[in-house]
Amino acid sequence: MTAPPAGASLPDLLENLDAALSALAERPAGLFVDFDGTISRLAPTPSEAAASVRAVESLGRLAQKLHLVCVLSGRRAQDIRDKVGIPGLLYVGNHGAERIERDARYVSPLAQEHRAAMERVMRALRSLAHVEGMIWERKGFSAAVHYRAAADPASARRRLAEALADTDSLGLQTFWGKMILEIRPPAAPHKGYAIRALVEERNLKGAVFIGDDSTDIDGMKAIADLRAGGQVHAIGAAVVDESTPSALLEMADFRLAGVTGVEEFLERAALA
Repeated sequence: MTAPPAGASLPDLLENLDAALSALAERPAGLFVDFDGTISRLAPTPSEAAASVRAVESLGRLAQKLHLVCVLSGRRAQDIRDKVGIPGLLYVGNHGAERIERDARYVSPLAQEHRAAMERVMRALRSLAHVEGMIWERKGFSAAVHYRAAADPASARRRLAEALADTDSLGLQTFWGKMILEIRPPAAPHKGYAIRALVEERNLKGAVFIGDDSTDIDGMKAIADLRAGGQVHAIGAAVVDESTPSALLEMADFRLAGVTGVEEFLERAALA
């Protein structure tokens, strides 16, 4: 018997559009979207990833209607801003450690203390586990190893896991995502932290969050907690493909089928 597709038990947000539109109709309301795998199709290397033109156009229209439109990612905030290119959006980078809005940049003090430790860990991992095709990315306040382009990604992941077990992590946090190993400072901000902080700062009454990977689980939990608190009309949607983490699906309220589903949702929301 063929297994049902990932996320099949979740209702499709496109078939339940009013659930999102009612949250975005609150005043003030905010829309939070991840970048890679959400408004950008996954690419062999981080530099090759490009924001969907269709999604960007819709985000621009939504920025004229909503109090806040935020793109939040593990990437550097400036990198997201360069790839999306809409001046009126808020760009939150390094999983919440930094943000850029218009020409102002803010960095969380929690994120600045462990840069030397991250560099030591990255050097140790590279000396033990590097194979051709791995990309070692320093992002200032976090770091990542991408192994999607390795000849054998499964083997590359095993090498990284073994090297990680043999390396002093110096108290840093490590997370596995879609063909990526993330390294962050201890107690560093994450996407859930960023969403909660922005909801409080902007006094949002409505919020929608869309994400696709393990680093978005904290964001989905924040949405659920905000809704449970009764002060915010909040929903979360998981972008579903064959590698969507089950923990994300368990936290999400709705699903969207890949980046194409996100494009369709954003377009409908912008035109509503």
